[in-house]
Amino acid sequence: MQTNIKKSSQRKFSFMKILRQALFVLLVAFLIISVATIGVGAGIVSAYTKSETIRTKEDYDKELEALSQTSYAYFREKDGQIKQIGVMINPDDRQLVTDLKQVSPYLIDAFLAIEDKDFYEHNGIVPRSILRAAFQQMSGSDVTTGGSTLTQQLVKTHFLDYKDKSLKRKSVEIINAVRLEKYYDKPEIFIKYMNSVFFGTGAHGKNMYGVNAAARGLFNKKLKDLHLAQAAYIAGMVQRPNAYNPFRGEEELKLGLKRMRLVLDKMLEEKKITKQQYDEAIKFDIKKSLAKPNMFVNGYEKYPFIITAVEREAVKILKEMDQKNPDAVTRSDEYYTKKVRQGGLRFYTTIDQEMYDKINQAAKEIEFPTRTYRGIKIKEQIGATVVDNRTGEILAFYAGNFDENEKDHALDTVNQPGSAIKPLLVYGPALNEGVISPNSIIIDEPIRKAGTRSVYRNADGNYRGPVSATEALKKSLNIPAVKIYRKLGFDKGNDYLKKMNLPIHKRDEGVEALALGGFSYGYTVADMTGAFAMIANYGKFNKAHLIDRIVTADGKEIYNFKRDNEPQQIFSPQVSYQLIKMLRQVVTGGTAASSIGARISGYNIAGKTGTTTSQYDLWFVGFTPEISLGVWSGYDYNYTGNQNLAKNAWVKIFKAAAESNPELIKRGSNFKDPGGSLPNKCFECNKKSNYGPSKKKENEERRDREQSPQRRSRNEQNPNDSQNQPSPTPPPRSDNGGSRSNGNGSHDNGGNNHGSSDGGGSRGGGGTPNGGEGTSGPILPPEPTPSF
Repeated sequence: MQTNIKKSSQRKFSFMKILRQALFVLLVAFLIISVATIGVGAGIVSAYTKSETIRTKEDYDKELEALSQTSYAYFREKDGQIKQIGVMINPDDRQLVTDLKQVSPYLIDAFLAIEDKDFYEHNGIVPRSILRAAFQQMSGSDVTTGGSTLTQQLVKTHFLDYKDKSLKRKSVEIINAVRLEKYYDKPEIFIKYMNSVFFGTGAHGKNMYGVNAAARGLFNKKLKDLHLAQAAYIAGMVQRPNAYNPFRGEEELKLGLKRMRLVLDKMLEEKKITKQQYDEAIKFDIKKSLAKPNMFVNGYEKYPFIITAVEREAVKILKEMDQKNPDAVTRSDEYYTKKVRQGGLRFYTTIDQEMYDKINQAAKEIEFPTRTYRGIKIKEQIGATVVDNRTGEILAFYAGNFDENEKDHALDTVNQPGSAIKPLLVYGPALNEGVISPNSIIIDEPIRKAGTRSVYRNADGNYRGPVSATEALKKSLNIPAVKIYRKLGFDKGNDYLKKMNLPIHKRDEGVEALALGGFSYGYTVADMTGAFAMIANYGKFNKAHLIDRIVTADGKEIYNFKRDNEPQQIFSPQVSYQLIKMLRQVVTGGTAASSIGARISGYNIAGKTGTTTSQYDLWFVGFTPEISLGVWSGYDYNYTGNQNLAKNAWVKIFKAAAESNPELIKRGSNFKDPGGSLPNKCFECNKKSNYGPSKKKENEERRDREQSPQRRSRNEQNPNDSQNQPSPTPPPRSDNGGSRSNGNGSHDNGGNNHGSSDGGGSRGGGGTPNGGEGTSGPILPPEPTPSF
């Protein structure tokens, strides 16, 4: 019975789908007749296009050229001068076709054969082609050629930002195609079409817009030098550029070759080529002729990371601007990328050129450790970002060596923060909510991981008993952080992070291991540095950003960060000041004392270290009253990183930044007390503790007594247990620096680990879904002393 109902329902759905498609075909037919016989302003055409702008020749000129103009990026103004960083697209890839004589005749004939054989005869639309394509779609048969003319495709590229198949969209498309044909001759339309069409990503890793870029990115050829088979392959990609992109995989190459053969079939059918030419083209080895990445010289020249970072941020800004406009239609990422690169926009950045150059030079002089992965020597990487505390402006950053590794390790890749997250997620929010004060006493003792019998532990395996909140943060102790996070409330702590532009993944909600940095994915160096800059700015948060203003080619300012983004007060000024004093202790006598505090004199620096499981990710984020500098170090694969690289790099980069702008980063400047005070909070001041230095010997004896004879015997026979065994070679990281299958800080595999200098614990026996540190620790007796 159920089966019959299901089949009946499927038949009903199929019938309704066919009916809707049939109605659409009939409406399209009526639309075409309206255009052909009644005129543009009549009936259904008028109804669907009444809100459509009636464009003049000048309007079309402006809009068609808008996505054919190069965009530029600029450094921040200095001494009244604004210096250009570079263009937003490789000039070699943006050579526009200005005359059809510049194009291989093979490519012209290939486009006409597969896309629009009646191009030189129609007035913008071919009714029979539209109806044929609609009927093919309705019947489910293969659509070998599109229903849109080259003129219609040009309209879709430049004037239609939405991709639905509504009658309104088709109406606007047809109307504008007919108008274009009145204003431009055929060669002009063909040239504009070839300059605007998208071909996906080339061998150089960049998007290809226009036939010149396609010839270079696919085959490293000039347009006039294309082989017939290569021309046919390019023309065949237009309808589905990603599906036919040979660099995406063997399946895409296979589909692309099938499509190329169809183009050649059409060329032969239209007598554009001879049978002999056809046979030679079929035998041509496209795969062998594809371009290789090493064939390309970096088109961004001196500042590739800045240009690519500006592009990423600009796309986000333009998309967000559209979201604020209820009348804006849904636009593709491809649209925004093209607008950023070729929209004639001017991007005024926050980058201080002198500081950027100096810190990048300093970073390149660092000795980077290496490891061997699958027979290839790989370097450990660092990412660093300098942020202005008052404004959130990114003044400079080091992303890596572009010639060796194109990953942006400062502004793009995400890594787990380790205990660098504690001031942002635990101590800062808890101070702000009145859960603790800097002198609150917390008992550092074994506490169970939620839902398990295993407990959290510190790096040295010891528990210190009563400690102040300041001391716990200074030594990066784990148990106090978990206790505070529990009492604060996971949701409340997470809400603070979200306000700092540090979103929480759904799978991390309600997981206490976040207090120790055990995130599924993590954050960029820029985002972490921007959050610490908020503390230094007395709780007032400005998102770390690279773009200050965006101006159109005709001088209209369409975006201004200061105008369009209000600062947000996250911590109170006095809470921030107290947190600054606590983080000063980290540098003067805590986990960064010898590596940072002892090596930089004359500057008041506060900050926090952070290290994840097996030391895959290592951090130091520090700040002065003026700027914040965050540094991450680690491999792009799951390998243990050098324990000192991030801290050493921080020192070198900070000195370079201070030297480049001593007026901003002032020696001897102090953090000022904003006034007010925080009430003292007890937390666990009245609780007795069985742990601490005075109880150390007693605890060791009790632990020995609690061990069963069998366990003592087993330990004596096998002293090198699993916790001391080397772990297997870890797998590579994911591209976005996310969670690792070997438990790099992910709470599913035991959370993050901080290493000896950070007050953490060895990875040991792994953890539990709420496992925090990923260490087994001692097993508590059946009825342990409660935490609170």
